[in-house]
Amino acid sequence: MSIAFVVQRYGAEVAGGAEALCRDTARALVRAGEDVTVYTTTARDYLSWEPFYPEGDWMDDGVVVRRFAVEPPDPTRSADLVRHLGLSPGDPALEAEWAKAQGPVSRDMLAALSENGARHRGRSQRANTHDVVALWTYLYATSQLAMPLVRDRAVLVPLAHEEPMLRFTLTRGVIRMARALAFMTPEERRLVEDVVDVGDTPGVVVGAGLDPSPDGDAAAARAARPLPARFALYLGRVDAAKGVDALIRAHEAYRDSGGPLGLVLAGREAPGMRIPGWVTTTGFITDQERADLLAAAEVVVLPSPYESLSLVALEAWRAGRPTLGYARADVVAGQTARSGGGLLYTGPETYGRQLFRLGLNPAERDAMGESGRAFAAGATWDACVARWREVLALASRA
Repeated sequence: MSIAFVVQRYGAEVAGGAEALCRDTARALVRAGEDVTVYTTTARDYLSWEPFYPEGDWMDDGVVVRRFAVEPPDPTRSADLVRHLGLSPGDPALEAEWAKAQGPVSRDMLAALSENGARHRGRSQRANTHDVVALWTYLYATSQLAMPLVRDRAVLVPLAHEEPMLRFTLTRGVIRMARALAFMTPEERRLVEDVVDVGDTPGVVVGAGLDPSPDGDAAAARAARPLPARFALYLGRVDAAKGVDALIRAHEAYRDSGGPLGLVLAGREAPGMRIPGWVTTTGFITDQERADLLAAAEVVVLPSPYESLSLVALEAWRAGRPTLGYARADVVAGQTARSGGGLLYTGPETYGRQLFRLGLNPAERDAMGESGRAFAAGATWDACVARWREVLALASRA
């Protein structure tokens, strides 16, 4: 089957959970014998969309990657429109303006998709068409502008969570145009079905697999950089949008009350983040450094209020580490309940209480870690590919 993935950013250097999951899924499908072409931009940064990669066609572990230049966005106007539409939704013209201001808009990409993604064309051209086009995330112009061009064979991967943009009229239209929907978790599926009348559009919870991880070495992590004697670990983009500001405040209160665990933030910092001196930061880390930090940590914290799937939770559980997740993130709460791999908190007070509990009870930490490890063992790419083939078949039917 010829499959096209459309995603706003793509590459090993891209720090983003949705984009990393798209890349891992594309490579897993190729390993399973499918033909995957990725349509993406030259950008690495999701605010400026400035070019980082060269334009043109490239190979990534058997995946054909086609990169296209984008038009300059207007982040200030985009942010203003989100605030306005969040308070007063339902203006299609303003929503369309927001989509283009946020971007990324690539006319060349849209032209290529129109040429290779549409079903109805002459027989001589059919060899160049894709059987299915999967659009990754409802949130960006790459999906919003491409969906009308490929709707007759489109899978939408919403990667939805509770945020104002999910309730935009534009978003509902994009979701309803898809022939099939690919969800990450049951919680995401319920959210989309509650917010959008999807009618009889079929959906499959495809989830994700975990790539093999190098063995972690706690001693190597400590030799590589100064770390607290004992610490809780955050993995991911260091960004207020990921709940990191709130995490720092909650951990500071825990620390002021005598909490023994330090805090390590492992990931690229977003512009404008203010990190107190008592917090340890690492910047961008390699897969080996990630595994080493997991081996050295006692707890992995999951502060993001907006998730459609927490890959970090799965990685922590695979390493045998318990998690402490934000309870108001339904996906994190659901994954935690199904796995038995951690505890939840609702704010600074319960954060401190739960972290004290984990810090003072190594036997309980180990038990949660082992329960999580057993749960994460089911997150295989073979199982994920089988579910993807189910949703692809739904979209490719005439």
